[in-house]
Amino acid sequence: MPIKGKPDAVWKQIMEAETIVLTTHVRPDGDGIAAELALSRILKSLEKKVYVLNQDRTPDMYRWLPGGEEILTLEERPSTGERPLIPNSIDLAILLDCSSMDRIGEVYTYLGKAKRIMSLDHHEQSECLVHDCFIDPDVSSIGELLYSIIPNIHEYLDKDVATCLYVSILTDTGSFAFSNTTKRVFEIVSSLMDYGVEPDFTHRMIYNRRSIQHFRLLGKALERMKIDETGQIVHVILPLSVYRETGADNEDNEGIIEVIRGVKDCKLIIMLRQLDEERLKGSLRSTDSINCVHLARIFGGGGHFKASGFVATGTVNEIGPYIVQRILAEVREMRWI
Repeated sequence: MPIKGKPDAVWKQIMEAETIVLTTHVRPDGDGIAAELALSRILKSLEKKVYVLNQDRTPDMYRWLPGGEEILTLEERPSTGERPLIPNSIDLAILLDCSSMDRIGEVYTYLGKAKRIMSLDHHEQSECLVHDCFIDPDVSSIGELLYSIIPNIHEYLDKDVATCLYVSILTDTGSFAFSNTTKRVFEIVSSLMDYGVEPDFTHRMIYNRRSIQHFRLLGKALERMKIDETGQIVHVILPLSVYRETGADNEDNEGIIEVIRGVKDCKLIIMLRQLDEERLKGSLRSTDSINCVHLARIFGGGGHFKASGFVATGTVNEIGPYIVQRILAEVREMRWI
């Protein structure tokens, strides 16, 4: 996929701005959060006024990151619903890991009047949002993108910034297990290690502190796992009743689909889970040549070739079976299996 935008032009715009707000997509993940925090610390070292504002709360597994306590979230606003503590006048808003403007949720209400809006992304279907962008679908993560576009990056690196960049890369490469783990990724990680990154500590803080609710939800997911007649497509449907029974929340979904990846001969995973009374979330993962972006777009979603998702209106009990059958039919029509 072609690169969109020019890194020198993007960095020039960043350097000219004084008041900057960073945000990432709803239900933020390790890539978006860690990249926000890395860029925030770099810009603050340049004496910029920087604010990080997200729609949803930071998952516990990432709250320990340097600067994590400084992230403002709309989900955690006081009950009065008062405006987050960000300035009315914003020189530059930077959207990280967002393929479209609606991916930032209600945050757009606060950023819509920014003098400039910029997108830094690595999704295949991303378009330049509003003013400026740099989109490189070939990088593993926003962490790798930042490392590559910031001039003289080593001038800004210390243990905290390096750790954030490392976590961005670590989580979006599946702990260096996905096909986006390139030679360049290992070169960058090796460089970050020189600044004191602790891989064992980092891995433990992210992956070895799951709640008991997570494991109860995992058990229910494994119980509900079904395989198509070819033995190559696995699907799991999780209604709200499962979350109520286990006491699990959105954060407890982390890691479940990665466990299912271990099914022998599996080429595609379809996970449908209820977000609330009206919406469901679909997550698609492929281990072969199945194009998850193509499948997600059927339902208005997007993402990466081997990892995509979508949100649909309805309940998994009502429309989940239809979604699964629609995906199965498309896979057969495309002759991917």
